[in-house]
Amino acid sequence: MSSELAAIHSDRKRELDVTEETLEVTALPTAKQQKLKHHQRGGNFPPAFWDNLSRLWLTTRSLREFDRRTVWPSNPVQPQLTGAKEIDLTKVVQFAEEGGPDLDDLRAYPGPKEAEADREVIPNKTMSDIAAATSAYDPTFHQHMIDHGCIPRLYPSASESVAQRPQNFDAISARLEMPRVSSSALTMENFHDFLDQNTQAVTENKTMSTEIQTIAGVSTIPSLQDVLFNHLEPLIKDGKDALFSPPKVDLYDGNNPSDLAKSLRDSLGGFIVPCEATDRPCLPNFFLEAKGKSGDSMVVMRQAWYDGCLGARGVHELRAWIDPSTLEDKNANTIACTYEAGTATLIIYTIHLRRSSNNHYRRISSMPTRRYEYRMSLMHSVSMIDNLASFARGIRIYQNAREWAKEQRDQLCAAANRKVLSLEAASTSRSQGSEDELGMDGASG
Repeated sequence: MSSELAAIHSDRKRELDVTEETLEVTALPTAKQQKLKHHQRGGNFPPAFWDNLSRLWLTTRSLREFDRRTVWPSNPVQPQLTGAKEIDLTKVVQFAEEGGPDLDDLRAYPGPKEAEADREVIPNKTMSDIAAATSAYDPTFHQHMIDHGCIPRLYPSASESVAQRPQNFDAISARLEMPRVSSSALTMENFHDFLDQNTQAVTENKTMSTEIQTIAGVSTIPSLQDVLFNHLEPLIKDGKDALFSPPKVDLYDGNNPSDLAKSLRDSLGGFIVPCEATDRPCLPNFFLEAKGKSGDSMVVMRQAWYDGCLGARGVHELRAWIDPSTLEDKNANTIACTYEAGTATLIIYTIHLRRSSNNHYRRISSMPTRRYEYRMSLMHSVSMIDNLASFARGIRIYQNAREWAKEQRDQLCAAANRKVLSLEAASTSRSQGSEDELGMDGASG
């Protein structure tokens, strides 16, 4: 019996040591740990993120922040024993061998065997560890985006969302519905093949490699999948620190870097060059986020929302450089899509910037005066497994959306390059004029 008690005591001491080490690391993280924690997908947001929220949601990350802010003693103070008598260890061992004190009368005491079984299966965890790991795109992320002027679809009401649609909403909608040879030639066999793909698309990777490939068809548009946007300026930041980790986009379209003048790619790189590998497509304005059958519809919407805001900001910055007067047209130049394999639903959104009419954003103490807000508008939603017609329509609007987005990029790149050439020509002319004047002065001297 004494050996069993000794083993239990040793196990409990080991658990306590591990708990103390964990709490010490959590309470006093090093600078390197904080940086790694911030950039990991499962890390937590910085303190300023939580301090500036207008509403605090009960999520795994908020519980983790509660644990971080709660001071737990790493070395419990041992009580001082006063008036203690000398203990006869022989009697203590004998008492333990006989089973120790009888605890059967204690309320809710499970008994020795049950207690030992519980001790083996219940790990030492903090409050945040009890909850399952969740995505960074939770209600807290949602609230923070709204607090900083990024307005999601149908917010705060459907009527206001419709009123805040982009000026070119109807034109985009008509463009996306234009007939295509690729969709009109589809047969029931193609539809049944797609249904088979949908049945097998349990994971996100499977969805991207089968269903999305079928929907996209063959295209020469510069595009990449599963890419981390690690070169862009943070969409929302506290001072110099980003409040959100950069997104890892399922799919985006952009233009080849050679399509845009290098001087612009350098000066506006933090807005239009998404990756540190600068040979990848720039000026992204078309995005797709997909989920397998176990995916969360709100999470995938928030991912597309975040992607779209970053893309719309880049377009906005380039348009501001080309001609600031065009910023007041309230037109959209960016599209973000979601696809959920569970229902085979394709949803198309537009993202655009418009002058903010809500003084709420100016009342946020941590934010500078905001002139523009990002608006997400719902354009089309198609369940592609209803019938052949809905399947063909989903393919049609998706492929047309990609082409429309490319047309916007091409127009912007062409206008920007023309202005660069014009400025370079003017600069060369001024330099030549200065040289001529110097030459004339020298001749007269």
